[in-house]
Amino acid sequence: MPTLTDGEIRAEIDADRLIHNAEVKGLAGACYELRMGNVYYDLSENAKRFELEPDEKILIKPGHRVVLITAEDVDIPNDILMRIVSKGSLFSIGLSPVATYADPGFSGNLGIVTENVSDKYIELPQGQTIAKADFTRLSGTVIKSYDGQHGFRTGIWPIKTHLLKTYADVKNDKRVGKERDEALALLPAATRTIIRRLERTQLWITFGLGLAIFLNAGALFAIRNNWMNNIDAITTNLVASAIIGIGTLFVTYIRKT
Repeated sequence: MPTLTDGEIRAEIDADRLIHNAEVKGLAGACYELRMGNVYYDLSENAKRFELEPDEKILIKPGHRVVLITAEDVDIPNDILMRIVSKGSLFSIGLSPVATYADPGFSGNLGIVTENVSDKYIELPQGQTIAKADFTRLSGTVIKSYDGQHGFRTGIWPIKTHLLKTYADVKNDKRVGKERDEALALLPAATRTIIRRLERTQLWITFGLGLAIFLNAGALFAIRNNWMNNIDAITTNLVASAIIGIGTLFVTYIRKT
């Protein structure tokens, strides 16, 4: 099953087959480099659809998954398989790798799903090459060609939302732990350690403040009932403040060690 060369892909394009709205400069070796169009979907924002103005750029927020719709419109014959992989230049700045394909019989603009795994906002201009596609000629035509509904043509992107569950939906599953533990498990180990230290620090500070309030309230009550003079009350207040200070220093020391 041979892979088409750039010359063979060019011949298909010139004959108005295989790739519509193509740019010849996108041909490279045995592949064609697909370009970003003017539409994308942000899956992390309930698959919100963005249609861009002519000079507007795609904006991919940190941690967001998006579907990038290609400028090219492909028309895959029943004897060709199209494979799509990401460009290394985009992977190197934080976009997750792409490895997918278009079945024989597929027709329309391609949707490429990727995620910004960096901590930066990523801007992509329209027309930016976003993936490479190669074409393999099969030994014969397939019996069952692609006949699915393409989301871009219907103005939506088909997401299997029924497979997505909240914690409340699965909390009774024996494989699921407490909500806090499940949330922490999503974070890097170093971040989890810092959060737990902060929680312990907050616990000690809360305890110290509570003790100080209790001592000061007791001192005020004693003064009102003539059980304690002002000097003793001031001393009690200083002791309470010292407890808070020493406790805070102790917790800070423990966190550093």
